[in-house]
Amino acid sequence: MTSERAVRIAAVLFGLAVGCADFSRGPAAPVADGGAGEGGASNPDAGVSFADVEAILVDGCQRCHAPGGEASDTTFLISGDPAADYATAMAFVDVNAPGSSRLLAKMSGNGHGGGTVHAAGTPEYQTVLTWIQEGALP
Repeated sequence: MTSERAVRIAAVLFGLAVGCADFSRGPAAPVADGGAGEGGASNPDAGVSFADVEAILVDGCQRCHAPGGEASDTTFLISGDPAADYATAMAFVDVNAPGSSRLLAKMSGNGHGGGTVHAAGTPEYQTVLTWIQEGALP
């Protein structure tokens, strides 16, 4: 094994150990019902907004996928600016085949160097899937 390859392997292992994905993440805390008319994911009639999705992306992805972050050399950068984050997310979304969207694949660990962030079936994964199924509106 060349020393360059050993350094690359060590860098990947370090990245996995310190944090692109939080492997100890337990079940999501229950979401309080905001009551009728307040919108957001707590009101099933309101659908899922990008604000709901962005909160998931900021919480689960921004630690590594931010300018200057460990995964800053990727095209998926979360800044906390809703307009910029929406444009970034849309590059990974397929509204014609929601379940095949790269955003869902990456967050569930498929092709993601940081491992699973939100596995299929978790509330966060379902929120993002629903948002895409509803047309991935801003």
